[in-house]
Amino acid sequence: MGLIGDFAKGILILTVAYWIFLIIEFTAIGQTILALLLFIGLLIPSSMIIYEYKKFKKKGKMIR
Repeated sequence: MGLIGDFAKGILILTVAYWIFLIIEFTAIGQTILALLLFIGLLIPSSMIIYEYKKFKKKGKMIR
């Protein structure tokens, strides 16, 4: 993966970490609706990441 891909992966990891922190924070202060909305919003990109990971892993097994 090139330089742009590494930056994109870093930004994605930072964003997910920040969202998880916000979910914990909103739950701690009693804003469970906002925490639930952030969690639902986080499911979409995480499912895409898992799909791409599994596709890449399956593709790697077929080459070997």
